[in-house]
Amino acid sequence: MSDSQTSLRILVAEDDLNLGEALAGFLREQGHRVDLAKNGLEALKHLEKNDYQLVVADLVMPEADGLTVLRAAKQKNNETLVVVMTGYASVDSALEATREGAFDYLRKPFKLQEINIAVANAARLLALHRENQDLLQKLHDLKARLERLEDRQKATEGRLAPEPGKNGLASLSQEKPKGLSDQHQADLARLRRLYRENLLTEKEYQTIKQHLHI
Repeated sequence: MSDSQTSLRILVAEDDLNLGEALAGFLREQGHRVDLAKNGLEALKHLEKNDYQLVVADLVMPEADGLTVLRAAKQKNNETLVVVMTGYASVDSALEATREGAFDYLRKPFKLQEINIAVANAARLLALHRENQDLLQKLHDLKARLERLEDRQKATEGRLAPEPGKNGLASLSQEKPKGLSDQHQADLARLRRLYRENLLTEKEYQTIKQHLHI
């Protein structure tokens, strides 16, 4: 396994013992952790006890078929990917497996390179999903941090705002001064913001007030 590949926890469900052992052995050689189920019922028991990132299941098996295994895997964890194998490939079976959420569909007989490609594609998709989850968490944390900073800033502005009648800047605390034009009210709003940010002294305010003829 190359450094760029990811080791997966895989369940192989195959009632053909020779094929199942060959698949499990090959995937272990690629660095994956693999459990082998010899029929559908055994696969269901594995799913009850363990968490798998990928399930490779034969479509036709005794006790429980591949679609039953697929549904059980998805019900336990919808993010689990399932590759369905079958020697009785048909358009209907492929469509049904796809509707049930199969990630890939392999027709028997297939080369080991084909299963290797399917597993590599699954590993890339799972890695991308993890990256997306990490990014969403970071965005959530950033949003919460910005909200806290905004609340802190509002609290600071509230403490800096002058009390009515306390000094010559009392008019700045009024939300909508009466008797002024819309333009003058807009100018005062800008002055209020400058004052709250400690960017405007009372002397500067008086000068600007005279200039605005307020």
